Amino acid sequence: MSTDLHTLSGAYAIDALSEEEARQFDRHLEECPSCREEVRELRAAAARMGAAEALAPPPALKARVLAAADQMPQLPPRVTRLASDRKRHWSAKLVAAAAAVILAVSGGVAVFESQRGEDQSVVVAQVFQAGDARTKTVQTDHGSVTVATSPSLGRMAVRTDGLRALGGKRVYQLWAVHGGTPTSAGVIQDLKAGAAMAMPSQGTTVAITVEPEGGSEQPTTAPFVRVDPRKV
Repeated sequence: MSTDLHTLSGAYAIDALSEEEARQFDRHLEECPSCREEVRELRAAAARMGAAEALAPPPALKARVLAAADQMPQLPPRVTRLASDRKRHWSAKLVAAAAAVILAVSGGVAVFESQRGEDQSVVVAQVFQAGDARTKTVQTDHGSVTVATSPSLGRMAVRTDGLRALGGKRVYQLWAVHGGTPTSAGVIQDLKAGAAMAMPSQGTTVAITVEPEGGSEQPTTAPFVRVDPRKV
């Protein structure tokens, strides 16, 4: 492991550290607000990039991206929180964010399949009907939610027709939560259709909150559903 933990923020953001390295960096984040902010920004950038172009990746893409990232040195951030510091690091953050887009295309950040122009209800049905599909139903104050995962398809789906319709210009919003940081996976537009997305990476949970119409950048209410797709 590098002796300078500050340099690991990019690898941590794309879930590329070993378990031991990740544990050490988790402890470092508790004492380093600069790195916490950098990790948050990198994950937010990855989510925006993934939402703009959510394409199915070739199987070898993740390995190629991580190999390239490993060859690119990352300068540690300055601890002093000055405006000039943020400008100096912006180009480096964009480079790391480009590598972090692997989260969006391979499952680290969930993005609705409808953003690829696919019929949401059709994709949801495909996941639920897959030969290796596993399902879990959760009862909530807002009704029932059923989650299905299919390792062979590399997707998960959420059936939301059991949820009650919301009034007062409110919507249900899905979130991918990794390392305690929530990233929007989209607003559920049609409760009968549900939602489908790439299978999130290890350590990412999926949550649902009630938000103002149009959705929120960060949750404004506590999740009424939280599921680890890999434990379905």
